[in-house]
Amino acid sequence: MKPDEMLHRPITELAALIENGEAKPSEILESCIARIEAVDPAINAFIRTTFDLAREQAGRLDSELAQGNCRGPLHGIPVALKDLFDLGGHPTTAGSRILGKSAASETADCVRRLIEAGAVIVGKTNLQEFARGGTGANSAFGPARNPWSLEHTPGGSSSGSAACVAAGMAAAALGSDTGGSVRLPASFCNLVGVRSTYGRVSRAGAVPLGLSFDNVGPLARTVEDAALLLQAIAGPDPRDPTTGTRPAPDFLESVNEGVGGMTLGVPTNHFWPGEDAEAEALVREGIARLEKLGASLVEVEIPWARLGQVAYAATVGPEGAEYHRKYLENHRDGYVSPGADFFEYSLFIPGWRYVQAQKARTFFIRQAAEVFRRVDAVLTPTVAVAPPTIADCLDGMKMWPVVSDNTAAFSTIGNPVLQVPCGFTKAGLPVGLQIAGRWGDEARLFRIGKALENDNPLWRMRPPEVDEQPTPEPFPDEGSASSSQEASESEAATHILAMAETMGYAVDADKISPEALAQGATNMLAGLKQLDGLDLDDCERAETLNLLEMDFDSIPAP
Repeated sequence: MKPDEMLHRPITELAALIENGEAKPSEILESCIARIEAVDPAINAFIRTTFDLAREQAGRLDSELAQGNCRGPLHGIPVALKDLFDLGGHPTTAGSRILGKSAASETADCVRRLIEAGAVIVGKTNLQEFARGGTGANSAFGPARNPWSLEHTPGGSSSGSAACVAAGMAAAALGSDTGGSVRLPASFCNLVGVRSTYGRVSRAGAVPLGLSFDNVGPLARTVEDAALLLQAIAGPDPRDPTTGTRPAPDFLESVNEGVGGMTLGVPTNHFWPGEDAEAEALVREGIARLEKLGASLVEVEIPWARLGQVAYAATVGPEGAEYHRKYLENHRDGYVSPGADFFEYSLFIPGWRYVQAQKARTFFIRQAAEVFRRVDAVLTPTVAVAPPTIADCLDGMKMWPVVSDNTAAFSTIGNPVLQVPCGFTKAGLPVGLQIAGRWGDEARLFRIGKALENDNPLWRMRPPEVDEQPTPEPFPDEGSASSSQEASESEAATHILAMAETMGYAVDADKISPEALAQGATNMLAGLKQLDGLDLDDCERAETLNLLEMDFDSIPAP
């Protein structure tokens, strides 16, 4: 088998080669390094490679095999890390220049578990700055490119993680998913991506976006690969209390049992906006395949889909703002993403709105339980459009809503969601199917995804080589996220400055005008009023719920 062919094989096949002595971890690694050096200058998937570390790890794993010891299916498998996970001895940038170059003193729990399972860490990947945004275009290190078409985005925020796997530079990668940042790039790059039940995987050692939503998940070629990776990183961690105390279940226990007898829900609202008829048709074809494989389809309404995104903003906004406040005050001109504005506006969200949003999330969980009492899973487009161009993604925030609308709806309720490939447009761009299920029931989602994958094994498709594609336009200079503006003396600007002073927050009017800050905060607060129509009197705050150990049958009606 040629080295570049080896790197487009699933983990399950590589593991068999290693276990049978047909390939050594060090041999696979050297093929991986050669591939990265050959194609990453065009794709820009990596912020930093860790080849010295990887060679040490692979050599140690070679020795273990020679002694008859194999750690399991990840023994010697090259894996990349989104560069918001700490790796001891290496800097963590989160796609920004703001965090500096200091090396992490510890390794994130999820990364530690991967290494203990035998994974070889080949590098840290590019991402949307501080993981805020689904396009993946706004990174201090320039956008990553989609291997399927270099002019298009690989999606975000885990852009480099998806691009490196799709291009054969790693067998798998870790990403994070707050509003969709594993599922979006997996969809855009013809990969499998998992957002597990909230709390399934520790976030300790990861740069936060919104801790009530943040989730660690794998990106891989196949459903079984993704399940193996999740199995390795899942489990309790005292540094992250949301992980609970119970060990993770066997995610592959029923993976080959098919969908016969299942009832799958197809939403009638929200998820089919009509922005891209070709992409939506491909998703419906994938859904029809599942019906032919024995599943029953029923129409369902997802009543929280729109307001769930309002609750997302009211929750993730303040949580992110708390982390970013020191950087906004001292390094405002260091940001390259419009996400900086979101964090700064969110400083002005009152505490009662945050509490209201957390209670609203509990209300939405109750609504979702009513849906999942009728169906085994819900099927939607992962993204309602095919991958947009990088140029469109760099044009302000025009692509942000349509890219993330479908994924954020499920992030709000903390349930597991699986993205699987379901087709290609006539232009050769990937489209994905999102499978959402009950809390704690990832195994059922893997079972559904595997049935579709067996029927239509799109993982066998390979993107064109970079030298077979037209030379893309160079990246524009990212510059700063906000241009210097003269401060306005309007009443709103005066009011926002007074509020900031009362809070002890110093607005740098050279980086964002008080008028722009006042308008942004006003618009955000106006949007949050949509939650006022909900009856939340008997709803506890969602961050107090243990979604991993919650008794599904005891969830009350909304």
